[in-house]
Amino acid sequence: MRIDAGVAKGLEYLHYKMKPPVIYRDLKCSNILLSYDYHPKLSDFGLAKVSPIGDKNHVTTRVMGTYGYCALEYGMTGQLTIKSNIFSFEVALLELITSRKAFDNSKPLTGG
Repeated sequence: MRIDAGVAKGLEYLHYKMKPPVIYRDLKCSNILLSYDYHPKLSDFGLAKVSPIGDKNHVTTRVMGTYGYCALEYGMTGQLTIKSNIFSFEVALLELITSRKAFDNSKPLTGG
């Protein structure tokens, strides 16, 4: 839980304390580095985008990121918002809690 709390603080910093705000766009467990005392640090800001300011609420961009962590509305429309980071954070949180991958290519697709 300490790792997740640290990642949440990092996202809070990017979203509310940075001027202009930054949308991280590639939050996943492999992009969370841990120090010797399990203090998390976000890494790989290669896909990060500056968030819109004022009355605009999204950035329209080519969909990028890791499958399984990408927010559905971003994947469908290309409209990137801060909420896209929150979706990715929730997926990473579930991975840490359950010790399972967000998307496993080795398992067959089911459905119906």
